Amino acid sequence: MVTNSTEEKIRDVRALCEKARWPDVLTFTGRWLEESPADAKALFYQGVAQVSLGRLPEAETSYRRSLAIDATDFKTWNNLAALLLNALNQPVEAAQCLAQALKIDPNNPLGWANLASMNGRLNRHEQALECADHALALDPQMVEAQLHRARAAQMLGRREIVRAASEALAKLPPEKFRRAR
Repeated sequence: MVTNSTEEKIRDVRALCEKARWPDVLTFTGRWLEESPADAKALFYQGVAQVSLGRLPEAETSYRRSLAIDATDFKTWNNLAALLLNALNQPVEAAQCLAQALKIDPNNPLGWANLASMNGRLNRHEQALECADHALALDPQMVEAQLHRARAAQMLGRREIVRAASEALAKLPPEKFRRAR
């Protein structure tokens, strides 16, 4: 698969990601980086594949190298935050990364949903509920935000919110239940 433009490369690597062909993603990004060693997107997708293959320290390095080249990429900050929180047990640094991502794009519902998840895991359920509500204000059909909203409300004993979130989820079309990446 020989491509010239960055847009074509992104399209091609995303197709591999959607098929969960992680070794192929690593091969593709490896070639891409041979051509363009300072390409932040190549490093980002390399990190995505490394996370999916359980190569977590390598993924952290790829994300950090990507950010050293382009510190304005929301998705890279977001993915690094998720990696630090979920796999490397570094919640303080994860929160800092997510805060940086939301400075870049404060209207990104995925960032707010992830912050809701992070707050929930840190037993900050009121803040989790606020973040989930913020995400839902930006994207009322975001499954992850509804789930975080319901979990936070459950922990706070607010059954009416749990019921409302469940009802909202039941009304969503099945294609909304794909994982955001």
